[in-house]
Amino acid sequence: MNYESLIKHEMMFPTNHKTIFVLDHTPYFGISSESPIDFDVPKNRGYLPVPPICKSLWTCSVEAAVEYCRIVWDLFPDGKLVRFVVSDSAAHILNTWAVSQQNLTHILNGLCLVGPVRRGAGGDVAGLCAAIQALGEPSPAQAARPTDRHFQNHGRIICITSARDDDSIRSLAEIAHNTLVQQNKKAAITPQASTSESTSTTPQSLVVHYCHLVIINVTPENADIRVTNQPLTEMGGGIIGVEVIVSRASALANLLGRLVLPHYRLATTTVTGIPMKEEQNASSSANYDVEIIHPAEAHTGLRASQTPAEAAESVVLRWWTPRGAEGGAGGCSGALWRVTPADVASRPSACLVNFLLNGRSVTLEVPSRKGGGRSASHVLAAQGGELWIGALGGRTPYDDPPALSEGAGGRVTDYRIKEFGALMQQNRLYPMRGPGANGRARARLQRHTTYWPLTISSTLIFNLGSVLEPLTRLVVQETLTDEEVDTCRNVLLSLLSMESRHEFPTSQLPSNMRGKSMGRREELWRQVWAELEALVRAHAAAPQHRALLRVLLDCRAHNNHPADGESRATVIRATTDSPLSPVGAGNGANGGGAGAGGDVWAPRNALDALLGAPRPARRPDFAGRMAAGTRVATLYPNLNKEVETQH
Repeated sequence: MNYESLIKHEMMFPTNHKTIFVLDHTPYFGISSESPIDFDVPKNRGYLPVPPICKSLWTCSVEAAVEYCRIVWDLFPDGKLVRFVVSDSAAHILNTWAVSQQNLTHILNGLCLVGPVRRGAGGDVAGLCAAIQALGEPSPAQAARPTDRHFQNHGRIICITSARDDDSIRSLAEIAHNTLVQQNKKAAITPQASTSESTSTTPQSLVVHYCHLVIINVTPENADIRVTNQPLTEMGGGIIGVEVIVSRASALANLLGRLVLPHYRLATTTVTGIPMKEEQNASSSANYDVEIIHPAEAHTGLRASQTPAEAAESVVLRWWTPRGAEGGAGGCSGALWRVTPADVASRPSACLVNFLLNGRSVTLEVPSRKGGGRSASHVLAAQGGELWIGALGGRTPYDDPPALSEGAGGRVTDYRIKEFGALMQQNRLYPMRGPGANGRARARLQRHTTYWPLTISSTLIFNLGSVLEPLTRLVVQETLTDEEVDTCRNVLLSLLSMESRHEFPTSQLPSNMRGKSMGRREELWRQVWAELEALVRAHAAAPQHRALLRVLLDCRAHNNHPADGESRATVIRATTDSPLSPVGAGNGANGGGAGAGGDVWAPRNALDALLGAPRPARRPDFAGRMAAGTRVATLYPNLNKEVETQH
C-alpha cells in the first residue's frame, strides 16, 4: 500500500490525529465466521469432548477494532484520538473527542449497551455519514487554537462492512464523498453567520481538508468474494482518498495489526531467545520469541542499509542480560519510545511484561555477526508503569572491550601490550604546583618515549630478559646512584665478554623470533649495541647517565672491527640509508656509528608527532629541486642541447 501521498496532507494535525471506526451492525454480521475454534479439554479426566465453536462476523470486527485502539492508546496516551460509530438502522456514537472517553473501558461499556446483532433493516450508510460529521467536530487540541491561525483538519475513517460487489463499494465511496462536500459547505457558512450573534472564537464545525477512507470488506471463511482490493485512490480533487481491502473474518485482527504500523509510523521488533520456565515442568526452561510494537524511530541505525521491503519486516534482536546490569533505562544515551506487545494475551508476552514491571531491564543485541563479538543495540525497561525501549549510543558498559592483542581479522599481533601498560603507569599526570611543573612532566614523557619500540619483533634488548633487565630497568630513572651505575657497567661488561666468546643469548628470545632467520651473529651484536646507545642517549640528562654513556661507547668501539673492511660497512650504510628502506632500518648512528660522534637516529616518537615537532632531515634535498625554488624542477635539463664534437 502506498501511504506516501498521505504525508503531503499532514501539517499541524496529521491524519492519525482523529480516527473513526464504523462497525457494521446489520443482521449479516450475526452469521458465523466459519473459522472453528477447538477447546482444550483434558481427555484423561473423563470429560466429554466439546465441539468447536465459531465467532460471528460482529465479534471478529469488535475484537480487531478494540485491539487496534489498544495499540494506539498504549503508545500514544495523548494526541491520538479514536471514536466508534456502530451502524444499523441508525448511527450509535459510542464516544466523543473528549480525553476522558479515550479509553478501552468506555468503549467496551458502550459496545455492551449496543448489544448483539438483531434482526432488522439498516446498513453502514448512516454510520458513515455520522463519522464524516464527527470529523468536522474540533478536537480539544483544535478547539484550543485561535481562529486567526489556520490549520489543516485531517482524519481517517475505517469502515468495517460487507458488500456484494465492487459496484456497492463504489457507491459507498460516492456517498462518503458527497456527504463530505455538503459537510464542508455547511462548515464554511456557519462561522460567518454566527460571528455577529456569538462572541466565541471557536467554530462549532470545521472544514475537513482531507479524509482517508479505508473500507474493509469482511467475509466468512468459505464465502465467495466478489470484491477486489483497490489501492489508495483520490476523489473530489484530493479531498478524500479511498482504499479497499478484502479480508476473511479470521484474518481481520492480523490485518488491522498490520495497518496500524503505517497509519502511526510504527515498527515491530521480535525479541528472540527469551528464557522462560515451562508450565508443566518448572525445572526446565525454553526460549521464546515476543513481538513488540514501538515508533519506527527506535530502529534508526538498524535500517540504514536495508531495502524498503526489509524495512517493513520485524527487526530481530536477541535477549541478553549481562552480569551486573542494573534496572532501568539509565544506559540509554538517546530518546526513549513507548513499547506495547503485539499479542497482549499470549503467555510469553505476559511474562515479559511482568518481568519488566518488576524493575528489571533487558539488553537487546544484534544477532551474531561475522567476526564474532557482541553488539548491544537497545534496552527494554519499565518506568512509571509503562514499557520503554531506548537505543544504546555506541559501545555499552556491558560490551566486552576489544582486546589490543587482536588485530584485523582476529590475528594476534606482536605489540608490547604489557610494557605499554607499564609505560602509562609510569607517566601518569597529576596536578603539580610550582613553576615549571608542566615542563618537567613533558620532559619526563619526552625521555620515556624517545626510544620505545612498539612491537616485539622490532627490538632485541627488550627481549633478552635477565641478560639486560637491570640496565633497562634502572636507566629510565631520572637519577642514578654510584652503585646503580656500577651495576649497569657490569651488565655492559658481561655483554662485551659474551661477544668476545662469539656467543649470543638466543635462548632468551621469544620462540617466534628464534625460529626466524636473524642473520649473522655480528649483525645481532651490532643491533644490540645500537639499541643500547639509543636507549641510554634518550635518558642521558643527569651526570650519572652521561658517565654510563661513555662506558657504553667504549664497549661499542670493540664492536667496530676495522679488519672487516670499510667497504662492508659502507655497503650496509648505503643500503639502510636508501629512501626505499623502512623507517629506523639504519645501524643506529648518523654517519657511521659511535666513532663518528653523532647522535643515534631513532624513529619519531608519539610526543613529537602530537606536538608537531619537525623531524630532522637525514640527507640534503635534491640539488635540482633546490635550484628550481618554487618552479617545477626539470630532470636532465641539458639532455636536448646539442653537444659540440671535439676534434
